[in-house]
This record gives sequence, structure tokens and C-alpha cells, in this order.
Amino acid sequence: MKAESSDSGEASQSSGPREHDHTWDELGRWLDDLRRRCVDRHAFPLAADSVLAGDEDGMPEGASVAAVVRAMLDSAVDDLVSAYELARTGSGGATAVATLVRGTVELSGVGMFVLTGSERRGRQQRALRVVHDSYQNAAKFFTQLSTDPISPPPVREEASLHAKKNAAECGKVADAALRLGIKKTHVTAKLDRTGLLREVDQARDTQFFSRWQLCSGYAHGLAWAHEFFNKRLYTHTIEGGGVIIGGTLDGDRLLSMLGWGRHAIEDLLGTFAAGRASQPDMGPDATLVSGPPEKVKAMYPGVPVSIRLVID
Repeated sequence: MKAESSDSGEASQSSGPREHDHTWDELGRWLDDLRRRCVDRHAFPLAADSVLAGDEDGMPEGASVAAVVRAMLDSAVDDLVSAYELARTGSGGATAVATLVRGTVELSGVGMFVLTGSERRGRQQRALRVVHDSYQNAAKFFTQLSTDPISPPPVREEASLHAKKNAAECGKVADAALRLGIKKTHVTAKLDRTGLLREVDQARDTQFFSRWQLCSGYAHGLAWAHEFFNKRLYTHTIEGGGVIIGGTLDGDRLLSMLGWGRHAIEDLLGTFAAGRASQPDMGPDATLVSGPPEKVKAMYPGVPVSIRLVID
């Protein structure tokens, strides 16, 4: 039997930021700038003739493609900022940092999934699906809370109201899909985030899923993740049987993991920028593409890859 244990953040930093001060400082400056933008409600505006501005047509308030992507971006940045602070100060262990990076990768992947839907209808369908999934999860939670015998009556009553409200929002999202010519089942289907990340990777030759999977190993307490990625510090045989393997994320490994989150966010930012930019000649058949330039050029010969935008 093997059990994984991670040393404290203090141990993990013994060979961490001090050996890579320039890299840590550069990452910190990048995050500070991005955090300031994400708390500004006016940041990331849409040009009036942009692809994403056109996607607003017919979408429910707060459920547009751009709104969903912005929500994913803001949360992804928040997670990575927290992971960076824990890693830099040594106040959090391997599991805490990895769990937060996992959130960054997943949220960025969801945003990429929405942005890279095929043409306007594909982006709208994916955005509505993400929104419907959120309302549906909320309705299930509040329905269960409303019947919880341990909760006080006022809490159960309030939960019942929220359950009805979120169920009604699910209906509004489904109705909006029908008005847009989107099949209801394409929006109400449960959102499979594992499959979603795989789909993004397949289309773009990226590693969202594998990095999310490794970080998930930490989050779920799976020994293989620690054993694979941690720097081993000791092996201890427990009296009576069993082995404890102690390890830590050193500076190089911490920077690598934080880099996964940064790359995921940068992918999302790049495609989001293409969708927000002025593109007067683009219409509802425009599809946003983000990926290695070589692959994009091969898939879409003659398309200016610099704007990362194509029309099928």
C-alpha cells in the first residue's frame, strides 16, 4: 500500500522562487495586470462590427457568447492568482496549488469550447448549453436543500424559491434556443467537461485534458499524481506494513504547473480578442479558430492566421 503526503508550502519553496526570481516576478506582473483588467466591468469590450457582437442577436441577457466567456475568464484568472500567491509565499501545499490550477485549465477550456463552436449558431448553442447546465445544477441543489430536514424552515423556504427560479431560467434558455433554430436537446444535454476538454484538444492539438487530469489527481487525493509529479523527499515504512512516500512540488515543478494555467488563459485571451476585434466583412458563418499556426495554415490555406479567424 502506498499513501501520498505533501510537505508544507514552506518546504516546497526551499528550492522555489529564490532560484527563479525573474520568472516568478514576470509571472506575478502578468497576473497583476490581468487581475486589474478582470475586475474592470468595462474591460474586453466588443467592437460593434465584431463576430461576438453579432452573436449577441437573439441571446438571453447575460447568456451571450461573450458573457459566458468573460465569466470563465474572470474565474480562471482568480484561480490562478490564488495558486500563484500560495506557491510564491509557501502558504499552500501541492494539493492546494494543483486544485486551483485545475480550475484555471478547466474554466479556460470551457471558454475555448464556447468560442470555437462552428459558426454563429454553434457558438450560441454552446454558450446556452453552459448557461443551462449552471441553472440546472442550481435547481437540483436548491430542490434538495428545500427538503433537508436539518436546515431551518426559513432556509428551506428560501431554497424552494431559488429552485423554482432556476428551473424557470432553464426553461427560458431552452425557449431561446428554439427561437434561434437550435434543437432544445442540444442545449439541455448535460455538460460533460471531460469530453469538452478532449474535444478542444482534438481540434487544436493542445493538452488541456491531460493537464487537467494530473491536477485532478491532486484534488482527489490520488497517489499516482503526487508520485509522478512531486519531487520525492523520503520513503517511510509504517510499522505493521504500508509505505508513506513524502514529496513536494519544488520551484521548477511549481512554475511548470502555474505555466499550464497561464498558457490556458493566454489561449482563451487570444481567441476572445479575435472575436471582439473589428471584422466588418465577417458574418454569421464566421468560425473562430485558435491553434498552432502550422495546423491552422494547413486546415485553412490562404486565411490570414494572424487574426485567428476563418470562414468555412
